Amino acid sequence: MRKIIKEQLIKGPIALYEQMRQKVMDLIVERRLKPHDPVPSEGELAELFGVSRRTSKQALELLAKEGILYRLPRRGTFLAENAGDRLKDAVESNLSVVPQQAVAIVVPILDEFIGMVVTAFLQAGDSIGWEVLIRVTGGELEREDEILREMSIGGRVKGIVLFPGARKTCGQEVLRLHLDGFPVVIVDRVFREVDITAIYHDHYQGAYEMTKYLFDKGHRTVGFISEPISGIMSREDRYYGFIQAHLDAEIPIMIHSIISDWDIERNDSSKLSQFLEQNPDMTALFCSNDLVANKVMNMAEESGRHIPEHLSVVGFTDMMISRVSKVSLTTVMKSPEELGRKAFDLLIRKMASEDGRMESVKLPTQIIERGSVRQVIL
Repeated sequence: MRKIIKEQLIKGPIALYEQMRQKVMDLIVERRLKPHDPVPSEGELAELFGVSRRTSKQALELLAKEGILYRLPRRGTFLAENAGDRLKDAVESNLSVVPQQAVAIVVPILDEFIGMVVTAFLQAGDSIGWEVLIRVTGGELEREDEILREMSIGGRVKGIVLFPGARKTCGQEVLRLHLDGFPVVIVDRVFREVDITAIYHDHYQGAYEMTKYLFDKGHRTVGFISEPISGIMSREDRYYGFIQAHLDAEIPIMIHSIISDWDIERNDSSKLSQFLEQNPDMTALFCSNDLVANKVMNMAEESGRHIPEHLSVVGFTDMMISRVSKVSLTTVMKSPEELGRKAFDLLIRKMASEDGRMESVKLPTQIIERGSVRQVIL
């Protein structure tokens, strides 16, 4: 019958064989072994702690070199005659290097925005003595599942913040953790099909207020351009906010002035050029993020429509590119620093909750005025 793993050791800042060395000493104390008593074999240790036989062998050999154990070929490993004092000294010297409890943040990539979220999360953890582990999935769902499985076993990682990126559905592993009651917080997204605690910015209200801002500037023919919307909460909410602002202001929605599936990765300049040519009366354009806005401004300038004299352009997020482009971009700011800090706080509160239940948190956005919007005289 297969033995049950006592505790799964996981890769981290301390090598696995060093962790195993400490665990062997703990077992010696726990089992009250006496000099010349056998200690668990390489194979037994490998099964107990979910590591390779090579790792357990390294740990036993290291303890033998320290005089705590001795090894006899084909007979096994035993506690040394004078191991008592050496064992006490070794245990005490290792107290300061035993892996501390940690929380983890799992992200798809480390771009500008996510990098700032992670930095704020790290600083929040460091301020109260928590170790923070960072893992990058590369945007691959299988890799995300693998990382979440690894992080959630062994007892070291007490909670996980997951930044799923531009995905439409909830992964199987995060769903399993949620159903098992493991503390998980989703960042910058909401999976509508399952009620996992999340923290995100109010994309709907941010888009609504920005569209109203353009109306207040006198614009009445306002277009909208986004990367593929369907199934991605943040993009859907920005689109709905844009539409609702038109309905509330009783301003006609220009259907031919909306693109909801532009592929920024392909950089389809012909589609964007055609869109601008087909909307000569459009005075303002709401772009779903700052990268899209930057592409639009460059294309408009190339076609002779200067920003903001001929076309006002706004974005969403407030990335560095919005501040250093030829015409600085008016945009909706969603603070990555606030998101990182409050994600950590929400995770800690969720971990401390008796039933693990915690309401999702929606953060406000802010309009940042720059040079890409002009006042239209009605």
